[in-house]
Amino acid sequence: MTGDEEAVFRRLLSSLPRYGTGRRWDLADPYLRRHAAEHAARVGGDLLGELLSDGEYLVNADPRSVTSALSPFRDVYGGFIQELLDVYCASVSWHQRVDPGARRQILALDALRLGHRELAASMERLPGGRVLPWHCVWSSATNVSASAGATMTGHAEAITALTVTEVAGRLVAATGSKDRTVRIWDLTTGRTRHVLLHGSPVTSLVSTLLDGRPVLVTGGDRVTRWDLPTGSLMGSVSVGSPVRQLAVDDSGLIAMATETFPYVADLRAESEPPRPVRAAGQRVRFVAACREGNSRFALAVTEGSYVSAFALPGGGLRYRDVLRRTGDAADRITALATRDIAGQTVAVVGHASGACTAFHAHSGLLVHSLLHPAVTEGRPARGVRNEVDSIEIHPSAHGWRAVAGHRDGMLRTWDLDSGGLLREERAHAGAVTDLVTTTVGGRLVLLTASEDDTVRSWDAETGALRDVLAGHTSGVTRVAPALSGLSGTRPVAVTVSQDRTVRTWDLRNRRTGRLPGEHPNWVRTLGLHRIDGRLYAVTSCRDAAIRVLDADTGENVREFTDPDGQPLQAADVLTHSGFTWIAAGGEEGRLHLWEYGVPEPRESTDPGPSAITTLAILAPYPFRFEVVAGRNDGALAVWYPGTGEEPRLLAPPGRGRDAGVSALAVAETSDGPVVFSGTYDGTCRTMLLRTGRLLHSHRFGTPVKAVAIGSVAGEPVTAAGDESGRITLNRLADGRALRTLLGHTGSVRSLAFSRVGHVDALVSGSADGTVRIWETSTGAQLDRIDLPDYVQTVAHADGVLAIGYGREVSVFAPSSRPTQPEHRAEGSR
Repeated sequence: MTGDEEAVFRRLLSSLPRYGTGRRWDLADPYLRRHAAEHAARVGGDLLGELLSDGEYLVNADPRSVTSALSPFRDVYGGFIQELLDVYCASVSWHQRVDPGARRQILALDALRLGHRELAASMERLPGGRVLPWHCVWSSATNVSASAGATMTGHAEAITALTVTEVAGRLVAATGSKDRTVRIWDLTTGRTRHVLLHGSPVTSLVSTLLDGRPVLVTGGDRVTRWDLPTGSLMGSVSVGSPVRQLAVDDSGLIAMATETFPYVADLRAESEPPRPVRAAGQRVRFVAACREGNSRFALAVTEGSYVSAFALPGGGLRYRDVLRRTGDAADRITALATRDIAGQTVAVVGHASGACTAFHAHSGLLVHSLLHPAVTEGRPARGVRNEVDSIEIHPSAHGWRAVAGHRDGMLRTWDLDSGGLLREERAHAGAVTDLVTTTVGGRLVLLTASEDDTVRSWDAETGALRDVLAGHTSGVTRVAPALSGLSGTRPVAVTVSQDRTVRTWDLRNRRTGRLPGEHPNWVRTLGLHRIDGRLYAVTSCRDAAIRVLDADTGENVREFTDPDGQPLQAADVLTHSGFTWIAAGGEEGRLHLWEYGVPEPRESTDPGPSAITTLAILAPYPFRFEVVAGRNDGALAVWYPGTGEEPRLLAPPGRGRDAGVSALAVAETSDGPVVFSGTYDGTCRTMLLRTGRLLHSHRFGTPVKAVAIGSVAGEPVTAAGDESGRITLNRLADGRALRTLLGHTGSVRSLAFSRVGHVDALVSGSADGTVRIWETSTGAQLDRIDLPDYVQTVAHADGVLAIGYGREVSVFAPSSRPTQPEHRAEGSR
């Protein structure tokens, strides 16, 4: 851009309306909001920094234009700009789906989550002196790692495959997606180089060199070759069955796992179609391309856990069914890794039981059976998720090791020389989805990706945690290491996630691992309760603990845990006659009751193996409690702690998974306790708890995941929120419809009647990332709060609003202005 062009651009900026010292970007021309960052980057100098330091610009600018102009690593910016970009990139994938008003709320929240209170306060102020109606008091902050680099967006559906390679001296990543595209990303600039249109969802991809030229091979309904430097199509062939996985060796020989047989092909022989290897078995899950001496061969693993080896490219079978000679053939294979060790290819497979088997890939001879302790002792414990999801083989100072990542978040390291277990630890709160090693500063580093939204780097020799790479808003599915930067010396990790973003991370940083957030899984239930005169938030998140958080500070003051370490999915609190009781139920169907202040359950019961999905506790008589639990099989379990009675089951018609109870609420009426429940098949039922008599029911077209009981103008009513985003208010007595509240664009996950300010209100939380407050007497929407993730649960008490979204809990309080209706909800009547 010439000096004249820079002058023109600055004149455009100066033409923006101003308020005080700031620019009114909300009144800017749409073209300027879309392209200002791009032009500023072309101008160079300080203009881009000047633009990025303007919070109002970040609120109103097109997020795609901002991210495309950013340097991949924010350490090129200084001070305040870097701080602002940390906040901006914390939820960048969410910014692209919301309007500027919602973006402002999310930026203010993220600033507070990252500890930038002054920035949070400035983001809450709107031009003209107004403020957001609700401000965040505290949040269980997910820490955005200081190692975060570029965040790249563009895929419309789940990313299924990742590979990293070099093209003309530039580091690039290729990603395949269910959206039928492959994207090539320049990791030096963080920008898209090519978008390759695929004929079907992409299931796998690999990169290789053919005659010195980088080539990308993608699999779906067909196998397609692309020229990586130009993105041009080189050829496509039908395989005969949908491709699940591809593996290529350095000579261009390729093996394919398909829904039928494995197939083999030579990429250089364009005229020859892929050939099936029928003798290797059907329904192939994994393949690996191997070499030993002059022999090139492939391994294939079928869904029946047969392991076969066959020659490349001819397909001649070397052996089949190695596990009938080395282990339990019924133990399903769930992961595969291979490695050349001293000229021989060693393979390690992981099993559903948590065991691993190491064998010589070329001959099929057993090396070791690496058995999980629970398998050795013949116990696996009920509910333990031992399944191996990922494997990595790496060298160490004392030989070779195999590392297995498990579905339950455990990481186990085995010595491949002796077969001994070297160490085991719970590395993640979710399944370990991918493992890979790289070298950083002369040390071997292990990278682990997980469904808990993080990647963690470990010293591969000692197992010490180096860094927690946090910032994805959904599970991380793949990780790949590389050397980035213009000099090619910055060690980086490239990750893809269920949030449909591609991210880069600087691996040079080391810090004590402060684990992000306090909840290892999604917050499932959340309530606000006054205990001993102080307000607390009580949460469950499908791990073994019920957490009690101080509603003023967010401090985790107490935990109540399942004695056997089993996941707890729902909890409720009752304060009665000076005592406080906590009830909880979990995946294994057990129910517990704690007296507050006593860590061990006062009483437990097991009404059956069906998982508890929702729960409520009430005290109809002094010192007698009733715990009502909804189950995954559609039944309601009613438990009377302290009486010695077995739980009573109320089993409505339509038993089965689709009829499972997804939400319930209880209330006292003149006829006794009433339970109002919603199910996954879309049915709402109102029943008398004492007799199980059905008072009335309603059938919705989609699953009902939130219900509540409250009052409108003194009349008892029910509220039900369904998958479509609709909220329906009905009279409790006879089920007559009162009104429908429309506004949510995603599934309604939580409902709570309360009094907000001087108004009787209903608070709703939704998968659309919003919490909405409705005036119950008119159906008017009073307020809306935007969050950067799916809202799972909400609670309101004593003027405080607590929200559980993703793995976070945030507490909000109203700003100074009184709550006023902003507009009447659609569909209210």
